[in-house]
Amino acid sequence: MAGSPAHGHDRSALRGDIEGLRAVAVLMVLAYHVGIPGAGGGFAGVDVFFVISGYLITGQLVREAQREGRVSLPRFYARRARRLLPAASLVLVVTTLAGWLLLPRGRHADLGTEVVAATGYVVNWLLAWREVDYLAEDQDPSLVQHYWSLSVEEQFYVLWPLLIIGVLWLVRRHRLRLVPLLTLVLSAVVLTSATWSVLRTASSPGEAYFATTTRVWQLGVGALLVLLTPPLQRVPAAARTALAAAGLLGIGLTVLTVDASTPWPGSAAALPTLATAAVIAAGIPPEGTRIGRVLGVAPLRFVGALSYGLYLWHWPLLRLLAERVPDAGLALRLAVAALAVLLSWLTLRLVEDPVRFHPVLLRSPRAALLGAAAAMATSAGLAGALVLSAPTLERTQTPAPTAAPGTGVGAQALVNPQTRGTPELVPVEERALAAVTGGVTDLVPDPAVADEDISLAYRAGCQVSTSGTDLPDAGSCTFGDPDGTVDVAVVGDSKMEQWSSALHAIGAREGWRVRFYTKSACGFVAQGRSAECHDYNTVLSQYLGEEEHAPDLVLTSLGQGYPAELANSMVDLLGPATARGAEVVLLADTPLPRPRGEAEGVSSFECLDRHREDATPCWSPADPASGTRLLTEVSERLDAPLVELLPWICPDPQGLGGCAPTVGGVVVNRQGSHLTATYVRSLTPVLHHELGRLGVTDTPPQDVVWNLPQDPDV
Repeated sequence: MAGSPAHGHDRSALRGDIEGLRAVAVLMVLAYHVGIPGAGGGFAGVDVFFVISGYLITGQLVREAQREGRVSLPRFYARRARRLLPAASLVLVVTTLAGWLLLPRGRHADLGTEVVAATGYVVNWLLAWREVDYLAEDQDPSLVQHYWSLSVEEQFYVLWPLLIIGVLWLVRRHRLRLVPLLTLVLSAVVLTSATWSVLRTASSPGEAYFATTTRVWQLGVGALLVLLTPPLQRVPAAARTALAAAGLLGIGLTVLTVDASTPWPGSAAALPTLATAAVIAAGIPPEGTRIGRVLGVAPLRFVGALSYGLYLWHWPLLRLLAERVPDAGLALRLAVAALAVLLSWLTLRLVEDPVRFHPVLLRSPRAALLGAAAAMATSAGLAGALVLSAPTLERTQTPAPTAAPGTGVGAQALVNPQTRGTPELVPVEERALAAVTGGVTDLVPDPAVADEDISLAYRAGCQVSTSGTDLPDAGSCTFGDPDGTVDVAVVGDSKMEQWSSALHAIGAREGWRVRFYTKSACGFVAQGRSAECHDYNTVLSQYLGEEEHAPDLVLTSLGQGYPAELANSMVDLLGPATARGAEVVLLADTPLPRPRGEAEGVSSFECLDRHREDATPCWSPADPASGTRLLTEVSERLDAPLVELLPWICPDPQGLGGCAPTVGGVVVNRQGSHLTATYVRSLTPVLHHELGRLGVTDTPPQDVVWNLPQDPDV
């Protein structure tokens, strides 16, 4: 992938077995992304690349250090720039333009940000952050997601020469030997990174997959092979052959026995990493092996020469295919892979080699670095323009839809005005119901940016992250009436936190101090989705049972993924608060929209953005909200009220034929099954009415204010 020829223009000087390994690695990745049956572990081709790159780059640096007693950073970075940036920048520019033309408008800003991060070789950290960002949980894979591995390598290339320079300084100052000291330092780096990789993969596998710190050991293993060359050269020929065979077998076993469910990298990544190291070690000159000569056959060397470009081109092409033809079959995906091969060959012949071997750039590191800066500025500038032109919530926000007197917007448009002052709310008649769920113009928020219409508490930073364990700050996470006399604790996951706008408005009217303790992906049950969730809920349960913190009212809800059998654990966690006299109210879960006219995984608001003239493809089946089953069990065991607002989110699904993506001019859903903050605000009087009917609030139903409340600035 990123490894470059050791010297000069002559490709024949390259080790054939390493060129073959490059081919194996890129074919593994390609087979995995194309969806070839049996290639579930093909993503580990990236791990093979890491070892190869560590070996080749360290070989260059160590030879220079031994030959000249120093390492020239300008020459080193100029070589990297000539090798990597021409193709990488070209693909980024083409991908940015293609995304602008083919992606939904709402994803332009994300793509632009990702391209800028890829240009600066830090996109792996952006992706790692998204893995722990709950709002990004259902975000589509980036068109430049594959640049994460290039980012890891580039960060290694920046730091590794500096480390060698530091070792050279110690060698000169203390009259030490270079190779033993460098071996000791590198071994410590490898051991530390490998240990961290195992630990971090166990606690946060999504983040660990992209992080540089969990991957450095793989490049370091390849680097150690350079330092261990003398003893490896003394290995008998038969043992070399056995070592190479075992290495290829290990790589093959990875492809066949590993899949996307395997925690990675962690300890599992040791198999392809050490297997690749075995193949490289067995082929160290001057002898090599028969297996190495097989790897060096012309077809594999040809694919190996294209491996960098093929890695760059295949992913955005396949992702764009998935965007435009969601049900594309294997034959079509293979055709796109063939197109990637053609583009890779053209890129090699017309871009990579002409730049890499240009006489002026070979002679002048400064010219090479200036050219690299220009290439990076081009891709970053184009991506920046995409970000600046992308729609945002502020740029697209329009006034709330105009409603006839006595009707209202959003969910309020569903309520028969004559029943607002009565104990039972009744929907509007069928013709009006069809009218308020059929509009697709002048929607609030604009569908392109509906995912930005997040809740009040989330914008205030009050939702604890998936990895967090500390309770939110009381001062900034208390809403409603700060001088109120009723203390309300809001606990659970984001399906409870999404109601923060409504609870703030209700609390301000009822004299409630509404304190948020919600945590991402962490319903208020003892057996959560992570150790952090379990620990957080245990601490919170004890906290709410202390006299000085005990609330008068606890509100909770949760989303999908929690079996009803966990009802007892929620009852137990609520126990300390209820023992202090707290009342419990549960809010039913909200269903996950699944647009009928789109491929699985396309969100409701993305569908609306694509179908602005006719939202029919964006209607969803009336599936039940899975979290409500557990909440019903808890309601029965505690004799606590369960507030069900589904009729005002998905009205009359039998009569209308499903759940509407818009109601009363408001987009209903944002991320996953969460409601937009605007729609929640429109539900405020409905929720207030229901709480009053149940005797939870002091305001009687006939006194509920029917307007669209606004959130305070946070």
